[in-house]
Amino acid sequence: MNDFPKSRINFTPFSLRDANELFQIRGDEEAMRHWDWPADRTPGDTERVAREMLDDVNTGTAKIWTVRLDDGTFVGVVDLSAIANGEADIGFMIRRDHWCKSYAFGACMLVIMNAHAMRLKRLKARIHADNQRSRKLLQRLGFSPAAMRDVEIRPGVTKRCEFFALDDPGARFVQGSSSLSQ
Repeated sequence: MNDFPKSRINFTPFSLRDANELFQIRGDEEAMRHWDWPADRTPGDTERVAREMLDDVNTGTAKIWTVRLDDGTFVGVVDLSAIANGEADIGFMIRRDHWCKSYAFGACMLVIMNAHAMRLKRLKARIHADNQRSRKLLQRLGFSPAAMRDVEIRPGVTKRCEFFALDDPGARFVQGSSSLSQ
């Protein structure tokens, strides 16, 4: 039997101060393998992206949270983006040395509960079709496959992508379900 992590995660709004630690993920080629853009080359590249992320927060089209352990260790970021018309996209980016420790699951559950509190009616996700870890996580969170198609992920680069949806996010918690694995 696997031991579960003993640390709890903390969930705080993402800020520019987190950009340097975000480079631990965005600068890691293996961690970025299933993202639409290649790994950042410098912390300055990540800071530029962080500023763009915060621009989306400031316009109200995104909510982004930093995930840390109780001791302050940076784990990653999770987000709701493209917030409009009762829908949003869910995203997650976890430091590679924290993969397979259930931190992504716990953080995404908090995102789903926030989506429910925001009265969002649907969450969507898009992954590269060969990303088995993210597929497994989304299914564990209750997302259902919705479509598969080729997507131009950046100019001149096309990848096969799988799309997922979760209707009425958080409803199973409100209805008193005792199982997170439904």
